[in-house]
This record gives sequence, structure tokens and C-alpha cells, in this order.
Amino acid sequence: MEGLPTAANNGGPKDHTTHPLGSTGLATRLQPVPAAPSDSAPPAMGASADRRTFTFTSSITGENVTATCMPGCMIDHKADGDRPEHPHDIYCNIPGTAGELPLYGPLCDTGRPEDFRFLSWQIQSRPFSGRPSERLPFVSIEAIDDHYIEYLDPDTLEMVISHLQKQVDSLREAHAQLVNVRTAYLNSPEVAA
Repeated sequence: MEGLPTAANNGGPKDHTTHPLGSTGLATRLQPVPAAPSDSAPPAMGASADRRTFTFTSSITGENVTATCMPGCMIDHKADGDRPEHPHDIYCNIPGTAGELPLYGPLCDTGRPEDFRFLSWQIQSRPFSGRPSERLPFVSIEAIDDHYIEYLDPDTLEMVISHLQKQVDSLREAHAQLVNVRTAYLNSPEVAA
């Protein structure tokens, strides 16, 4: 996720802005949206209730900006303070499980099974994003090696989980059908000869 295109390297969406219309000072322009407190939800695994703050120099204005991590952020933001950063490049991250799937076939370059990251996830926030929904914590799912389903809020994540459950049932049907088709194919007189 660190290699995502940003406005700083001209790879980001053109509508990402750090400066809302009508704002005047840097403090007004670069205020992250705080996460809504939840008394019922426990902190994420590995998360603590402590919210660290750090300061970085904006590469846009040259001014120092103080940022507050989302609870549970595992990033050492010291490097962000070592050099000027574009505010869009500042993000928080809570790593999730990193699943691997050993695959063999056309996806592999070596001719033997290779491990692919599969259905891995992480929680992120981008506190200075021009899109308010990215300022709140969201989940990114790595479907398979560098192919992501991103910016999932809780309701959307629940929808993805529900669809995955339905798709697993469909894949079980595909597996049973594949076993039957292969058996019939291999037992046909044309193949046996």
C-alpha cells in the first residue's frame, strides 16, 4: 500500500485536494477527521486506546503539521518527520492477517508451486485525504498479490464478507462439478486410447 500513487508523484486522482475551498490557514486546511468514538467496540487486535501524535513538514507549504494516529496504528512515523512529506502520503496502518495460497499453473513463473498473498487485510486511514471517507479508518483486502479491494467502511466490508460466503458455496459446487467432469473426461474411450 505504501507504493500507491499520490498527488505528489502525479499518479493520484485529480480531485484529491488538500485545500478545501474557502480555507485560509494551514490549520484550517489540514485537519483530519477524527474517528467516531465507540463505547461498544473493543480496540482492534494489537490496538491500544492511546493516540500518538507526530509532526511532519508539509511539502506543499513548508509548515509543520501535527497529526494524530488512529488508535492501534503500528507505523513508526519518525520517518515522516525526517523530511518534507505531501499530506496525502501520510497514512496510518494496522496490519491484519497475511494469508498465503500455494498455487501452481499459469500464474507461476518457476514451474513449481508459488505462494501468493491471498485475502490478506489491513486497516488504514489517510488523515489528510481530500476524500473524507478515507480519513476514517477503512479496510483494504488484498484479494491476491497486489490486487486490492480498498476503502471498505464497516457496512461495505460486511457486504463483501456476505458475497464471499455465497461465492464459497458456488466454488464448492464448481469443485464437485469439476471432479465429475474430469472423471468423465478421463474415462472416455477417446482419452483412454
